[in-house]
Amino acid sequence: MVAMWPCKGIDLDWSDWAFALRECLSPSPIQDVASRVERLWSSESDTLACLTVRSAFDLYLRAQRWEPGSEVVFSALTVPDMPRIARHHGFRAVPLDLDPGTAAWDEAALERCVGERTRALVLSHLFGGRVDLNPALAFARRRGIAVVEDCAEAYAGPDWTGHAQADLSLFSFGPIKTATALGGALARVRDPDTCARMKRIHAQDGVQPTGEYLRRVLLYGALKAASHPRALGIVMAAADALGADANQWIHSLTRNVPDESFIPIIRRRPCAALLGVLERRLAQGTAPVSRRVEPGRTLMAALGPDVEVPARTADPHGYWMFPVLTRNPDALSAALRERGFDAMSGRLAVVSDGNTPTPGAERLADALYISFDPDMPGEELERLGRLVRDFEADEKDRTD
Repeated sequence: MVAMWPCKGIDLDWSDWAFALRECLSPSPIQDVASRVERLWSSESDTLACLTVRSAFDLYLRAQRWEPGSEVVFSALTVPDMPRIARHHGFRAVPLDLDPGTAAWDEAALERCVGERTRALVLSHLFGGRVDLNPALAFARRRGIAVVEDCAEAYAGPDWTGHAQADLSLFSFGPIKTATALGGALARVRDPDTCARMKRIHAQDGVQPTGEYLRRVLLYGALKAASHPRALGIVMAAADALGADANQWIHSLTRNVPDESFIPIIRRRPCAALLGVLERRLAQGTAPVSRRVEPGRTLMAALGPDVEVPARTADPHGYWMFPVLTRNPDALSAALRERGFDAMSGRLAVVSDGNTPTPGAERLADALYISFDPDMPGEELERLGRLVRDFEADEKDRTD
């Protein structure tokens, strides 16, 4: 049986998992732990602990007084629920195309996207890299537009809580994020009046049932056990024998928010147990990110300069996931799996308004995510890099 390195491991060790289980059985008072978490993130009373980033973004829009038909410009590759939330509020989602190499935008693209009805930019740091927000902030300030900074993929520890000038900075601690609490999000809000309105609205929302979070803890404990290379090899072999798509099955199990009753589900506060786990993960400081950096650099070097890796040159870089832009993703995925490395397509989607071309985002959406786990030995990272590099060189020779 071939051992299989997972495409994305769950960044939660067994002591964290056991702590989560204990919190579900004996949680702290919810307001006490919520206050502690928010103070850990910021001492300025400008932070809200939310159920998900989707919840935080919806809460921000609920606190606005924008007229229906207002426009919100999004990085053209994002979690599909984000523009969905804007549309729910009666706003039009407009895509801002991205450069497939840097996964960033430029001011010329911003100029083309922004109009008289634009009220906000929602700009994402993708794949673990951080984009320079200063040009977009200067552009937005000249036009009186809010800037929402989606940092869900760029967590760097509690020392970085987003750009100080962003109107809203969002951080996710969902199941596949660095320093995961198996849920939860933090929203830092620059304007005190907006923050106060958000807190008043949030206080009226219901609370996630502890039993729901307990089920999630048990599910991800099972998935963590199954992601051990030897266990994953058995799972993948069984799926192949049954003609099933194991990654699609895992995806169906790990959707953060089901499609049905979407808005009522996100309009809840996190339970005390989830907040307790989030407090523990924040207290670990930069350790969850730091352990990814050297292995990430090793894999990046092994891939070589000719393999297209979006956000390769981003600085700082947290190496959240490793997307590659390949000529033949299906063939590369099959080749890697034969040699013990899982690979999968992404969960991000291209924002469309039916008018704005987004060729860069469409190319990024076709990226293949290759295995990366900071526990992978250096020789395995180098072997993976060689396999991808050699595959791409052969494809280039075959198609050119």
